[in-house]
Amino acid sequence: MEFKQHTAKNTLRIGARELDELVDRIDAISEGRCSPNREFVRWSFRMVSVDLCIENIGGNKVTIPVVTRNISRGGISALHSSYVYPKSRCSIRFTLPDGRDVEVRGEVVRCVHLSGKVHEIGVKFDEQVSTRDLLGLDPMEEAYSLERVMPEQLIGTVLIVTSSELDREMLLCFLQQTQLTIRVASNIEEAIERARKGCDLIFADLCLGDECGVELVAGCREAGIDVPILVMTTDDTDATRDDMRMAGASGYFSKPIDRHRLYQALAEFMLADGDGGPVYTTLEATDPAYELLGNFFANMPKTVVGLENGLRDGDRDACLRICRTLAGIATPLGFEGLGELAIKADRALTRGSAVRDAASDIRSLIIACRRVRVRSAA
Repeated sequence: MEFKQHTAKNTLRIGARELDELVDRIDAISEGRCSPNREFVRWSFRMVSVDLCIENIGGNKVTIPVVTRNISRGGISALHSSYVYPKSRCSIRFTLPDGRDVEVRGEVVRCVHLSGKVHEIGVKFDEQVSTRDLLGLDPMEEAYSLERVMPEQLIGTVLIVTSSELDREMLLCFLQQTQLTIRVASNIEEAIERARKGCDLIFADLCLGDECGVELVAGCREAGIDVPILVMTTDDTDATRDDMRMAGASGYFSKPIDRHRLYQALAEFMLADGDGGPVYTTLEATDPAYELLGNFFANMPKTVVGLENGLRDGDRDACLRICRTLAGIATPLGFEGLGELAIKADRALTRGSAVRDAASDIRSLIIACRRVRVRSAA
C-alpha cells in the first residue's frame, strides 16, 4: 500500500513520495523484529494525514494531523514531529472506503524517537476494530486479522464437508487440540441436513465428487442456514472466487492445508468478530421464555443488517429503534451481555446528535449480535 497524493498537511510537513521512502526505511528496519506473541496481523495503512486528538492532563484536547504507517484490529502506528506521552487518552478519525467517517478511542502506549523530528506513536484501541471495514479487505483473498491463534481458543461446532477421505483425516488431525465439536458430511444433501441441526461454521471443499461446493453454499443459503461458510479449493481464479461470493460464501481457503492458516481462517469467523466466540442463552429449557428463542434467533440476521444499514446511512432513528427493542428483550431471553450493550448504544444515541457519535457502541452491539446462539451453554 502506497501513500496517495493528498492536499492535507501533516506535522512532518512532507508529501506522499517522501513518506513512502521514509516508511519503507522504517519497515525494512523493523522487519523480522515482530514479537512472537503478537495477537493481531498488522496491515499497511499509509495515510498522509489523519486527525489524532490527544486528551491532555486537565481536560484540554489538541488535534494533530499525523501520518499513519500500519493498523491492526487492536491498534495503529502513526508518525508525528514531536513526543507524545504514553498513557495519554486519544481518539483517531478514519474515513472508510465507502466514505463513512468513524472515530476510534484508545490510549498512547508508546512513543519512540526514530530520527530527526520523526517520532512513532503506538495507539492501542479501547475496542477491536474491523480491519475488513477499514481497509475494504476481501475475505475471498484470505485476509485474516488474527496473527496468533491457539487451538484451545477455538470453541463451537464446525461442519466439515468433503468427499476426500485424505482431506477429512488431515483436518480432523489438525483440529484434535481445539475445543471444537466436529461434524462431517460428504455430499450436499447430507451437509444441509446436518447444518440444520446446528453448527457455528461450515468448512466445505469446492470439489465434492460429482457435486460442487458453490451449489452447497447456495443450497445452505436457500435453506436459511446463515452461519459462515468457508470454501476450500486449489482453484484460485477470479471466476471461482466470484462464483463463491455470489452464492453467499463467507471466505476462501486455499490448498494445501496448513495448520496455522486453518486456525486463522476458523478464528476469523468464530473469534475475530468478538472476544470469545459464540454466546449462548443462560435460560434453562424449562423456562417459559425458552420457546421464544427460536423467533429471536431467526430475526437476528435482520437485526444485524438493520444496525449495519443504520450505521452506514446515518439513520439515527432506525438504530435507536433496534437498540431499544434489544434492550427490552435480550436480558429476559438470557442474553444479559447483549442487553447491556444495547442499553449502552441507546444512551450514546440519545446523548449524541448523530449516529457517528455512537458508532463505536453500535459496532460493539453488531459484533455481539453476530455471536448469539440459542442452544444452552454446556
